[in-house]
Amino acid sequence: MIELTAVVTGGTRGIGLSLAECLARRGASVAVTYRSDDCAAENARRAITPQLAAGRRLLALRGDAGDASAVAAQHREIRQALGPVNVLINNAGVMPPAAFEALSARDWDETLRINLSSAFYWCREVIPGMKALGFGRIVNIASIAARGGGVIGPHYAASKAGMLGLTRYGARELGPFGITLNAIAPAFIEEAGVFAGISEERREALASKTVVGRIGRVGDVVRAFEYLLESPFVTGVCLDVNGGAFMI
Repeated sequence: MIELTAVVTGGTRGIGLSLAECLARRGASVAVTYRSDDCAAENARRAITPQLAAGRRLLALRGDAGDASAVAAQHREIRQALGPVNVLINNAGVMPPAAFEALSARDWDETLRINLSSAFYWCREVIPGMKALGFGRIVNIASIAARGGGVIGPHYAASKAGMLGLTRYGARELGPFGITLNAIAPAFIEEAGVFAGISEERREALASKTVVGRIGRVGDVVRAFEYLLESPFVTGVCLDVNGGAFMI
């Protein structure tokens, strides 16, 4: 059985943290990256460490996921400390709300850089090692906004739609090497992003936008990830984890 060495970008809170915990429970060594919140990183260490199997390790690395040189440096450190990476979750992202006329060029560039370019930079780093192993799992955390536009703004929708294009191309190129590349499109996940700590009134309003009558939990995303982790014959797909909201 292949020992898992995983990277989760944006892995110190919300969906990313839950996915990192899942990987630790499955016997992986785990590296989580984060941009600047050292308090969240420390909380993540406390949450993940007790779940690590004997002999497995955790790294929490601070740095800008949208900076190619920072990503390369983090990958070198991970490879030296943990070994070749064979699981990558591209979860890092920002979502500053802004409509077309209010959106600055800086916010457009920053959102595309962190949400989309970071996924490319990390894929580029880990793919050679995955090819050498003959095994790899890459999962991109997209969004319902990739298909329906969403409510955050054009910058966010474009960045998440770009992740789906990256997913499909990567699946086609990397399949012959034992590497699958898939995406998950969550929406209305109560412990994540702008939905963390929402009021009961807001929760009920969001639940009405789904066909199952409730908003999501991070465990719903974790289950989707575990399916993709275990599925060598599934690649190039996007799993909608949004209570059917993509149909409304």
